Amino acid sequence: MSQYEVSTLKKGLQILDLLIENDRLTFAEVMHHFNWNKTTTFRLLYTLENMNYIVKKGSHYHIAEKIDGAKQEHDPHVDWVSVPPLHELSQELGETVYIGILDGTDVVTTQIVNGTHTMRIHSHIGDRDPAHGSALGKAILAFLDSDRKQRFLRQLQLKKNTENTFDDEQLFLYHLKAIQDQGFAVDDEETELGLRCIAAPIYRNGEVIASVGLSAPTSRMPRQQDKTFSKKVVTCSKKITQLLEA
Repeated sequence: MSQYEVSTLKKGLQILDLLIENDRLTFAEVMHHFNWNKTTTFRLLYTLENMNYIVKKGSHYHIAEKIDGAKQEHDPHVDWVSVPPLHELSQELGETVYIGILDGTDVVTTQIVNGTHTMRIHSHIGDRDPAHGSALGKAILAFLDSDRKQRFLRQLQLKKNTENTFDDEQLFLYHLKAIQDQGFAVDDEETELGLRCIAAPIYRNGEVIASVGLSAPTSRMPRQQDKTFSKKVVTCSKKITQLLEA
């Protein structure tokens, strides 16, 4: 070993390299691979997990999102070209509409056109919600390619915001498949009781990069109206996609 190397730092980086190469490993697998004792292995894994470089799900360790590249790069051009379709949809229905992108396991709002109703949803650019409970988030997740979806799911902790939020991974996977089949996602009071949202994916060069969503109180957007509202949201998402690919 070079006199300039820091042995503990080197061991931590070796763990990261190993996890990147193998996707997931148990404590015993890490320990035996490097032929370290239990104390050394535990301290290294604990430190990396505490610093959010790795995460533990069940008995396996995974690379965390800060390294794994789960964040979507945001192109401000999406927001600019989306304004006319968003404004048109908001004016037609009187409801607030949004653009969202993934950031780790959250979905972040990057564009808003406020509705015209006196009682409306008040949101701000930069607001974030867990993606698994948000229509904006689910409308992106369902249409990610298989590898990116798996990377996301490795980071996901299915915490409940309301009694309606998914907290079972297998059921959530079935739900994402249903979203794929129907072409849009619904937040049925999963983020906040009394609030529903419908969202659809936005594409660029064949890759989902964002989503457009419409939210309203349950009194103005009951389940019986999902077919009507979803058609309008999907039409809006297609318009934005066409503008991005023009």
